[in-house]
Amino acid sequence: MYTLNISGHHVQSGEEVQQLVKEKMDHLARINQQITSIKVILNTEKHEIHRLIVEASVHIPGHDLFATVKTEQQLKPALDALVAKLEKQLVKHKAKHTGRQHHINAEDVESVGEREQQAEFDELVEREVI
Repeated sequence: MYTLNISGHHVQSGEEVQQLVKEKMDHLARINQQITSIKVILNTEKHEIHRLIVEASVHIPGHDLFATVKTEQQLKPALDALVAKLEKQLVKHKAKHTGRQHHINAEDVESVGEREQQAEFDELVEREVI
């Protein structure tokens, strides 16, 4: 389980917005169950055009992920893009850390070819050829 913190700057984060953000972030939690906290910041810029900025930081033990989306679209497509960016990072992080297998001693692990060569050598010794 993770804690979700949603804040808005120049944006009213009502119940509907919070529920939408929670649904999107739950998707990330299904990808990686080690997520401990997610912080989402919704912001708007009003210069020549109205721009929505959505930022999120995801904390996993020993690592933090961060993504930002700036768009002129509505909140839902912005959240979809944000989740896609974070999902890529989570999948990459998960692949990087699950691929590590710790051997008792790497020198003690023989390859198939080394075993075959050793078997041939043992056979020659038995027949007293060597």
